[in-house]
Amino acid sequence: MTYILRGDQKFETFRSKTFNIDNGAGTTDDDVIFSDLPFDVEIDEVRAVYVEATDTAGAASANFKLGTTAGGDGVVAATALAAAKAVGSVTSAVLVSPKVLAGSALFARHTGVATTEVGQYYLQVVYHILP
Repeated sequence: MTYILRGDQKFETFRSKTFNIDNGAGTTDDDVIFSDLPFDVEIDEVRAVYVEATDTAGAASANFKLGTTAGGDGVVAATALAAAKAVGSVTSAVLVSPKVLAGSALFARHTGVATTEVGQYYLQVVYHILP
């Protein structure tokens, strides 16, 4: 967990496990990023951070999503990964419903591709505690 101070707001960053892009066509891989939060939070940013460069084709058929139920529905809709991304590059997601209530969990779901595709990434989630 990382703490970043901006004015009187405290932002924290969580990360998912590392996902392998070519885990199989339509095959899902899930991770619980956090569970049973003691406070309400608002998600500020979600992005895939590439830790292994992706091939020049194929990665865009894989996707990720985030949510408060198993399978990752609700917070971030399915977001396609990107081909030809270098290590350290990111793919940002669009937030659908960024508030997560106390007592909730946050689930990530990766859906893979069929072709052999080089590349790995993790999800970085930046949030702040609501007053």
